[in-house]
Amino acid sequence: MSGTPRNLTRREALKAGLAGSALAATGLLGGFTPGIAGAASSTAQDDQVLLEDIADILLPTTTASPGAKAAGVGTMMARVLADCESPETQQRVAAGLRAFRDTCRARGGDFASLPLAERERLIRDIDAIAQKEGDAHWFNSVRMLALNAYFTSEVGLTRAMRYVPVPGRYDGCVPLEPGQPAWA
Repeated sequence: MSGTPRNLTRREALKAGLAGSALAATGLLGGFTPGIAGAASSTAQDDQVLLEDIADILLPTTTASPGAKAAGVGTMMARVLADCESPETQQRVAAGLRAFRDTCRARGGDFASLPLAERERLIRDIDAIAQKEGDAHWFNSVRMLALNAYFTSEVGLTRAMRYVPVPGRYDGCVPLEPGQPAWA
């Protein structure tokens, strides 16, 4: 390079910036791995399916709105658990799901194959125990994952809650009618 400064044209500056951005993006995207952490293992896939089945009992399909399974919350639950929760929470949930599978097998099979009444009874029983134990119980984390995944999904926001994409002016005190869903 010579010692005299060269004036860049706007076009050259944009080309250089875009080339640099493209290189940075390929470097960033090269480290991205789609799917949940450890998705190659069948255990992670089985956990995702079980999480979605549990969520569907907690948030079933009703006449007013689709349930958790219809919203496809299993993927998000597994992703948030793997990417956002502490390792202790991840281990607690994994151990809880293993114990839950054992309980289901003792009652006649895997969770999805049990009759609906039995699945609901299992969830009620585990929820009662979790309520007594507090945050230390694995089911409390699963319940929160299910609620967050459902109510941040398109189905949860637009069909389970009352959704207004452009609400207009702010009105902090809007009366709710009996049976009206919450505002999204």
